[in-house]
Amino acid sequence: MQRLSDEVMALRQELAAIRDAHASQVQGIQELMHVIRDENVALAQDLHNRQTAQTQGVLDELNVARSTLMLAVRAATDDETGMRRRLAQLRASPGYEAAYTDPNPLVSIVIPTYDNVEGLCTRAIPSALAQTYENIEVIVVGDVSPDATGEGVAAIGDDRVHYENLTLRGPYSDDPKTFWFTAGIYPLNRSFQLARGQWIAVLNDDDAFRPSFVEHLLAHAKATRAEVAYGKLRHHEPDKDAWDLGTFPPTNHAFGWQMALQHAGLRIYEYELHAPVFDEPGDWNRAHRMLRTAVRFSMLDEVVGDYWPSTLWKGRRT
Repeated sequence: MQRLSDEVMALRQELAAIRDAHASQVQGIQELMHVIRDENVALAQDLHNRQTAQTQGVLDELNVARSTLMLAVRAATDDETGMRRRLAQLRASPGYEAAYTDPNPLVSIVIPTYDNVEGLCTRAIPSALAQTYENIEVIVVGDVSPDATGEGVAAIGDDRVHYENLTLRGPYSDDPKTFWFTAGIYPLNRSFQLARGQWIAVLNDDDAFRPSFVEHLLAHAKATRAEVAYGKLRHHEPDKDAWDLGTFPPTNHAFGWQMALQHAGLRIYEYELHAPVFDEPGDWNRAHRMLRTAVRFSMLDEVVGDYWPSTLWKGRRT
């Protein structure tokens, strides 16, 4: 009996030893699996990092190539070399200096328009005619405007105001953003051709000049020999306090031609349909081309006009 009991005890001890050995093996296997998992994670992360770095490297190379290509496209499209040559010829021309030396030069205020008869006839044109500087002309060019536009201009009854309506509108893009970047370039370019003044000011048909706009900017242009003299715009939005727009040097989204007086010779820089290619509004595209060819800009630290963004005020009273 004692012998049987000893055998049972021996078996139990053997089973315990086998169990302990198995547990040790399981623990070893688990530890090995953790090591393998960690190594797999590290390898996967390393592979991901390598792939990410390679992908980023390719993207960086593509971005550099795209930037280089866009610079080449811009230089070719804008004809920078040719425009620098034309600007030099302008400065050497006999009539260039007269804009600065004439004590009372004619200033042309040009207004492109379409169908905003109310804004044109109750805000834009009246603000142009209310200038403290008297030697002005106002040229309104319709972009195939309805008859009501011409009738509204005629009703103002001032012989300083001239109206012409284009017979062909556009072509403009159907894409809203592209349209906004290029809308009005045809009447603007035509108004430059019609302008007789030695200086030109552009006014939108929903904005207004302050009464001293021409007087102060003309004096500033003469004093600084600026070819573009500009000030600040008071920016009006619905349900918000007005704020002032304008920086020096001019930058995109902080410059508009309705805040500037420009030497009439700069009509050589026309508004272009290719502005959306560079994701630029037409106003800034034209100013940017001037800056790249060293046109002289100078800023007067004064609010010279009021700006009501048409996209924000559409359907609302101002």
